[in-house]
Amino acid sequence: MVISSYLKRKRDKTPLNARLYWLALTFCFLAVIGGSAPAAAQTTNGISQPASGDTISGVIEVRGTAVHPNYLRYELAFLRQDVPGAEWIVFAEGAEPVTDGVLAVWDTTVGRSIGSPVFPDGRYQLRLRVVKTDFNYDEYFVTDLIIQNEGPTATPTPDETAVALTATVAAVPAQPTGSSDSSFQQPTPLPSLTPFPTPTPPPTVIGATPTAPQAGGDTGDGGLIGQLEAVETTQMGEAFLLGMRLTGGLFLAAGLYLLLRWAGRRLWHLYWTKKGE
Repeated sequence: MVISSYLKRKRDKTPLNARLYWLALTFCFLAVIGGSAPAAAQTTNGISQPASGDTISGVIEVRGTAVHPNYLRYELAFLRQDVPGAEWIVFAEGAEPVTDGVLAVWDTTVGRSIGSPVFPDGRYQLRLRVVKTDFNYDEYFVTDLIIQNEGPTATPTPDETAVALTATVAAVPAQPTGSSDSSFQQPTPLPSLTPFPTPTPPPTVIGATPTAPQAGGDTGDGGLIGQLEAVETTQMGEAFLLGMRLTGGLFLAAGLYLLLRWAGRRLWHLYWTKKGE
């Protein structure tokens, strides 16, 4: 009671202008705090969607903020987190700053229709790089992002498998003996394979000496030695002798020419020497 009476007397003594002043100051303070908090949240760079640990599929929007006083551009890149030695690959970029908006539309099913998915199912990282006019940059990451476009294959339990087999057997009606209308037909026998023809042995030449197998796999007429033996050596010998004869004749003619030339010069020199005497 004493404290409340004191506060009441204190409030009554406070001038009205002072009350209005403090009330207006309090209102401005609350307005500044309430208005600055959303602005600060909107100008915080980074990826807001998807978040780390999310599982995504199909076509999604990558949302976030990419702004800076010296803004040049932004880049979005992905990394296969479950592949050792994988490198960052840029898949989207923008020239205009973005504040709490769509940075890119990411189609995680690209290439799946032809059996070569660009983004196979697995664990990924996303990177937002905000590049400045001086070509320095700030980076922001989203980790443990799982792409799952192919649903997991359900594994039936043993009880479910047994029930399914029982239902299948029960659904097959029993057929009378000798009936031609049967659900289970005998498989058509496969045609017999045509045997390969028996190779015909080569004709045996009377009086010929069989050739022994040679080392290195050269056997019979198919080997190198057999081919050399099959070459006709008589013609080669005659050609060699003919070449030797032609070569010897050319050398003999050249020697005779040089001898006659030397003898002619010698006689001519003697003739002029005697004539001068």
